[in-house]
Amino acid sequence: MVSNTATTDRTRKIAITLPKSVLQKIDNERGDVPRSRYILRAVESYLHVKRGSRSKSEH
Repeated sequence: MVSNTATTDRTRKIAITLPKSVLQKIDNERGDVPRSRYILRAVESYLHVKRGSRSKSEH
C-alpha cells in the first residue's frame, strides 16, 4: 500500500520540467485528480516498487 504523504507530511512547492508528450499522457490519465496529486502518487508508487525490488535482491 502506498502511503498518503500529502496528508501526513508538510508539502513543499517545486518546479519540474517534463517533455510535452509526458505531460499530455499525465493529463490524459489523471482525469479529475489534480496534476500535483497524480504526480505525487506516481512517484510514491515508483518508490514503493523500487524499494520492494531492492529488498528482494538483497536476500
